Amino acid sequence: MYQYEHIMTFDTQGQGGVYGNNAAGSSNTNNQQQQVATVKRKKSIRSDSSIELRGPMEVDGSVKSGGGVAFSGNFAVRDRIEAYGDIDVVGDLRCSNKLKAYGNVKVNGSALCVDRVKIFGKLKITGTFEVQGDLEVWGAITINGYLKCKTLTAYASITTVGDQSWYQTEQGETVHGAKLIQRTNYEG
Repeated sequence: MYQYEHIMTFDTQGQGGVYGNNAAGSSNTNNQQQQVATVKRKKSIRSDSSIELRGPMEVDGSVKSGGGVAFSGNFAVRDRIEAYGDIDVVGDLRCSNKLKAYGNVKVNGSALCVDRVKIFGKLKITGTFEVQGDLEVWGAITINGYLKCKTLTAYASITTVGDQSWYQTEQGETVHGAKLIQRTNYEG
């Protein structure tokens, strides 16, 4: 850890582990007030338990949690994301370093990880998930959208949902389970 790095620490979720949208200002247009959300900036976020984060937010350091992490909104994390529980993404997430989850990862929206991603649980994608490094998943992978990675190592099955879902690897894949296609309008 660097000396200049400021870390926010939460022991319980009630001590500030939940962020809300802040209104930067308002403008009066046609007698309606419209609130504009500001982008919150944090150095690093660390918690011994699960945390729920609401964006838009930019984190210059890392996000580390002793439990799960729920991202809701738009996020940019310049260092790594590490959670000993589930990671849930609703919105957009950009991680400029490694992502490691000891639980499941759910992406409902889009996520981009620049470095390696290691998931010890299941991966469920509803939207897009792009990993510019290696992707290693120990649980089942369900894709309802698009997955792209450099290399893929899956120790369980991969399921694509519908004809519009697919995945792409740049340098190959190793799948130890079944490759399945779930038809949404199957009549048989």
